[in-house]
Amino acid sequence: MSDYDIFAAMQEGKEPLARYRKTIVGKVHVVALNPFSEEPEGVLLEGNGDKSYIELWDTKQLVFFERMNKSHLDAGRIVKMEKLPEPPPPSPNILTDDEIDKLLEGKFLTLRKRLDAFTDTAPILRLLNRARELEKSEKIIKHLEERISQIELEKYE
Repeated sequence: MSDYDIFAAMQEGKEPLARYRKTIVGKVHVVALNPFSEEPEGVLLEGNGDKSYIELWDTKQLVFFERMNKSHLDAGRIVKMEKLPEPPPPSPNILTDDEIDKLLEGKFLTLRKRLDAFTDTAPILRLLNRARELEKSEKIIKHLEERISQIELEKYE
């Protein structure tokens, strides 16, 4: 694969030749070839996100990586990944200002359904503050306060 093909594959989001991830809780220092300059460089694998794995794009990088990090591979500190890890599902507690206004202007049953999905009090407090600003009915304000109480009690059960 030529340099041009490698760079094009990186930009187009194609799959790399191989991915290696760390398996331990701590940080792992590995040595890899920089795909642009082809110079050896140290890479620190850490955490559980994008920094916990390294992508290798051609056979030259792969062979160099496996030779330079043989001790990590033999000890099981890094392993080959089959596919990219999926991002975590979105939290039900995320709520934008526009969504808050839509919920408060919409039907009461829609608001109740969304309130039941929340697992934290922060978005409900935001809804409550906005409902008070907009001078919404006591029924809505009372229901928001009740849901906050329910969530707080669930923490201690």
